[in-house]
Amino acid sequence: HARGIGVAHGGHGKMTRVAIPGRSCQQNIHSAASTILVSAVPMRLRVDRSTVRNFSTSSSQEEEILTKLRVIIDPDLHQDIVTLGFVKDIKIEGSEVTFSLELTTPACPVREEFRKSAEAAVRTLPWVKKVTVTISSTKKSKPFVAPSNDGPSCPGLVNVHRIIAVSSAKGGVGKSTVAVNLAYSIARLGGRVGIFDADIHGPSLPTMVSPGTRSLRRSERSAAMIAPLEYEGVALMSYGFTAKAAKEGSAVMRGPMVSRTVHQLIGYTDWGELDYLVIDMPPGTGDIQLTLGQEVKLDGAVIVTTPQKLSFVDVIKGIDMFDTLQVPLLSVVENMLYLDCGCGERHFPFGKGHKDELVRSYGIPHAVQVPIEGVISYGSDTGRPFSLDPEKHPNLCKVYMDLASGVVQQLSKLGAKSESIPLVEWDDTKRKVIVRPAAGAPLRLSVDTLRSRCAAAQPPPPLAPGACTPTDLLRLVAYVCMVPRARVPADALPRRRAAFVHRFPTSHWPDHAPPEPGRL
Repeated sequence: HARGIGVAHGGHGKMTRVAIPGRSCQQNIHSAASTILVSAVPMRLRVDRSTVRNFSTSSSQEEEILTKLRVIIDPDLHQDIVTLGFVKDIKIEGSEVTFSLELTTPACPVREEFRKSAEAAVRTLPWVKKVTVTISSTKKSKPFVAPSNDGPSCPGLVNVHRIIAVSSAKGGVGKSTVAVNLAYSIARLGGRVGIFDADIHGPSLPTMVSPGTRSLRRSERSAAMIAPLEYEGVALMSYGFTAKAAKEGSAVMRGPMVSRTVHQLIGYTDWGELDYLVIDMPPGTGDIQLTLGQEVKLDGAVIVTTPQKLSFVDVIKGIDMFDTLQVPLLSVVENMLYLDCGCGERHFPFGKGHKDELVRSYGIPHAVQVPIEGVISYGSDTGRPFSLDPEKHPNLCKVYMDLASGVVQQLSKLGAKSESIPLVEWDDTKRKVIVRPAAGAPLRLSVDTLRSRCAAAQPPPPLAPGACTPTDLLRLVAYVCMVPRARVPADALPRRRAAFVHRFPTSHWPDHAPPEPGRL
């Protein structure tokens, strides 16, 4: 875009110049052409050379800015911010430069680092005296459509961008506490967040938060929808807030009625524009979990466990359920792991836990460990989550900010890569495992090499070349499994299968490089 274009036409010995600043060259030429038709006078076009010089200078300066910004790499997507398309609206006025960084989420945990790095990089240009960088996020809002018989089955979720399930498959591990404090931690990062309590038989949200009003009302936008409650800027919905729950107390329902109630509460709540909706899943792997997994697009799941082996066994069942529903695992939270004594010692009353085994065996990319502290229970009982007061509880809030940052980053990576489950094939002629991602070149891996790197059978027993052949190839959402025909002691397996399992985490894709030892 040039600042202006000079248009001169001759007629009756006169020269008239027309300049339209702020419009593109193409628009000005079209305007000049219109003038020709109206005046019916022979005309000629002449572009102002100073304008062309300004346009060329501006373009070269913009290229200098982009070159400087290419050194800033996104730590999750491993590409520079220019290639990722984050840099928008570059404006140059003399020695002042203004532009914006449009990130994938408003809750990006490194947005301030991006801002500072971008300002410092552009300021190194000798002709730049002032740099202004604004941070925004990609908006994907859709127009509101009132519910109808032929409309979407969950109209309230139309403008909810990401849905996170917090699950454990085991009661009493602190899942609701994790869900609520995770939601408020994401809100502290800058995201617009809602919490849905999916436990109909034992709703926890009415106890853990204290909204100003507890009476549900109809949405102002549609009489067929419910307006969520709100507390400290986070939208809330739970069966415990309904008039029926207040009148009858416990919910005495059969499975189909429970599923229908859950569907109505989540799908017909007018959530509005949300970046993240956190679902506090009930314990188990029953009707509610399957209903949500099939009717609502879950973008990821956070698994909550405690150090005891009994909890670990049930958590595996929950992981298998999310595999079946093709929901990626974002993080694992090992709750109530340790107790810091006043004497300075750290005690593990329930053992050291199984976090590392979960991360290694199931390809979960992120994990945190939460201590035992009385303030956690106190905040849940009094209706004010401790994560709302970071200055009072800095250590605990730091743990949950780490969890929130990890969840947000994993969702951004999944959304940017648009990862899908790769196709896995066995070429018996060349004795190669062929893994074909949705985009890019396929991987061809030697089964003998994979066998030697198997983490579930360390140290691997010696096998002659060609003695190992896959008998089953499983495609799951978080990884790809290969089950070869080989005898391995059952106690060496994380899931006690009769053969060893290889997992290819989707976070390694689409790099198309053979996995390093220890990363399978």
